[in-house]
Amino acid sequence: MMKEEKTYYEILAIEKDASDQEIKLAYRRLAKKYHPDLNKDDPRAKEKFIEIKNAYDTLIDPRKRKFYDQMGYDPKNVDFSDIFRSNDNRSIREIFKEIFGNQRSYYNKPPPEGMYT
Repeated sequence: MMKEEKTYYEILAIEKDASDQEIKLAYRRLAKKYHPDLNKDDPRAKEKFIEIKNAYDTLIDPRKRKFYDQMGYDPKNVDFSDIFRSNDNRSIREIFKEIFGNQRSYYNKPPPEGMYT
């Protein structure tokens, strides 16, 4: 029998349209309940705590949440290997620009005032 994966919304016991405040409150409540330091007798507490933390980290970040809502899984677990094989005629820069949008790069920012004096 295959174990059905819970969605991040189910893990935090919130609705899909939950506000940031509702997400934070649900996370704090569950993190306190399952924190490994407070549940030394429960061997699953650490695993549950990590699951709650992953759900929170994804849903509290607007970009990760949008990606999660569209794709149905955590952005950090995405396998991009297929993208590179099927897009031989495009540059890696173009592929990443499509995936992550036109973000302003750290390297495009001017150095802090007085850094090179």
